[in-house]
Amino acid sequence: MRPRSADRDFAGYNAAQSAREVRPLARRALALVREGSGGAVELGSGAGIEARFLAENGVSVHTYDGDRSVAPAMADLARTLPITHTTADLSTLRSLPAADLVLSCATLSFVPRTAFRALWGVVRSALRPGGVLAVDLFGDRDDWAGTEGTFLRRDEVEDLLDGLEVLELVEEERDGRSFSGPKHWHTFRVLARR
Repeated sequence: MRPRSADRDFAGYNAAQSAREVRPLARRALALVREGSGGAVELGSGAGIEARFLAENGVSVHTYDGDRSVAPAMADLARTLPITHTTADLSTLRSLPAADLVLSCATLSFVPRTAFRALWGVVRSALRPGGVLAVDLFGDRDDWAGTEGTFLRRDEVEDLLDGLEVLELVEEERDGRSFSGPKHWHTFRVLARR
């Protein structure tokens, strides 16, 4: 039986993230967003580290995460920062607010392949003209490939980016660690502009 994304310990993972640094993808994405941004959408907000970073830098952020355990932390952030949080299974989203930035750090690959294309269409529709897409995707040689989710070949990633200005597409393979232990990583880091 293939492990399901719903069976992963996202609550434990998110609880362990509070002291982590802002992911480089979020920093790079913010640098690309034009002055006077109309806001950002973050898919897979986790503990809110990237949302806080964006909001503290003047960007209003709509966050989405399927892990209910992060809702109290997101509510705390929303008291003082322009953050709106929604607890939702990403695979069921049918619309998102229009945004100048859509950010998703190592999250979209946990969406089942049967729902991924529809979600990708929702993501692309949310991008305003000139908006920046900043996402990490897992490749087909990742240790988690074969579990429920979407693990892509490079040509599939390139197909997803058709019609966008690709600013950066970096494919990386390395041995390292995940929250659950040693892991072979195969990832694609994407920065693109509509």
